Amino acid sequence: MQVAFYAEQLYYLPQYLPVIQALRARGHQVEVMLRFDATVQTLFPDRRIPGLPEVRLVDSTVDAYAQLRRLAPDWAVFGSYLDEKENLAPGTRTALVYHGIGVKNVLFDPRLDRFDLRFVESQRVLDELLERNPALRPKLALVGFAKLDPLFSREASPASRGEGPTVLYAPTFYPSSLELMPRQLSTLLPGARWIVKPHFFSWTIDKYAAQRRRLRAWAEQPNVEVLGAQHYNLVPLMARADVLVSDASSALFEFAALRRPVVWCRFQKLRWNYRGLFSWRLKDRIDPQTHRYEAIASCIDRASQLPGALEALLRQPYHPSEEREDLVEYLIGQRDGRVSERIVDQLEQRSG
Repeated sequence: MQVAFYAEQLYYLPQYLPVIQALRARGHQVEVMLRFDATVQTLFPDRRIPGLPEVRLVDSTVDAYAQLRRLAPDWAVFGSYLDEKENLAPGTRTALVYHGIGVKNVLFDPRLDRFDLRFVESQRVLDELLERNPALRPKLALVGFAKLDPLFSREASPASRGEGPTVLYAPTFYPSSLELMPRQLSTLLPGARWIVKPHFFSWTIDKYAAQRRRLRAWAEQPNVEVLGAQHYNLVPLMARADVLVSDASSALFEFAALRRPVVWCRFQKLRWNYRGLFSWRLKDRIDPQTHRYEAIASCIDRASQLPGALEALLRQPYHPSEEREDLVEYLIGQRDGRVSERIVDQLEQRSG
C-alpha cells in the first residue's frame, strides 16, 4: 500500500509523524509533501526539515496535487480541506487526519465532509459530526489523537524533577492571551523556567507584529526560552513541562491528556471587529459552549491571577479528578500510544 501525506502548513506535521512511522514499520510506501512557501524557505534555507529526513518540498498546493496525480497513491492524507478546484488519480482515496483539536468550530466545517475517510479523535467530535450529518457514519473512524502517541508509548515525565518547575506557555494566534500576559515572565514564579511556544502564525503573519514584539522582549529575560517558528512540534516540549499555560487552543487538551496541570487563560485580546455588534464573529470561530470543558483546567480571567494559579497547582503532586479524566477522555479519546496503529489498520482494511 502506498500512502502520501500533504502538509499545507508546517505545523500539520506533528500529527502525521507517528502515522508515518507506523506505516513504514509495516512495510508500506510513504511519501510526504510539504508546501515550501517563502516563510518555510526562510526557516529552513538548507531545505532540511527536522524530524523528516525524506520529504518532497512543493511550491504550492497546485503543485502538490499535480505530484499526487502523478504518484497515484492508494491513499492521500490531508490535514485540512481538500481543494475543490483540484482532483486526484481515479484510484486514489482521500483521508483526513485533522491537524488540531479543541473548541474551534472549524472542526465541523461541512467542507471536511468530502473525504473518503475521516479519522476522529474523540467521542465528542464523533457525536457532533453525526448529529450534524448522520450520513457521514461510514466515512468516520474513531481512533484517538495520533500526535500524542510518542508521549504514551513510553514513560514520559517532566525533566525538572529536583529543580524548579518548567512552565510551558503555548498560546494560539487568535484570539490570543499573548498580548495581555505580564511583561515580565521571569519574575512571575520564583525559581521557574519558562518555555514560550507561540503559534506558527504569531511569527509569520504581518498583523501579529504586536505579539512578536512581546515575544522578543520575553526572550531577553533570564529563565525564559522563546522558541521561533522553526520549532513546529509541541510534543517534545510537553514532555519537558510540569504545567501548561494556554488559551482556547489545542494545547490545552493535549497537555491535559498527560494528567498534568493546566491553566486556561480566558482573557484574550480581541480586534475591534470581533467586539460589540461584531461579537457574532467570535461565536462563529469558537464553540460558544466552551465552558463545558473548563473542568480540565484551572481557569483565570485576568493575567494578575496567573502567579496564584501556578503556585496552587505546583504546591503538591497533582492528581486529576475523576471528572477531569472522564472529560479528557471524551475530548481527546484513547490515550494508549496506539492511535497511529489504529489509523494504519483502517487504511489497510479499507484498501481491499
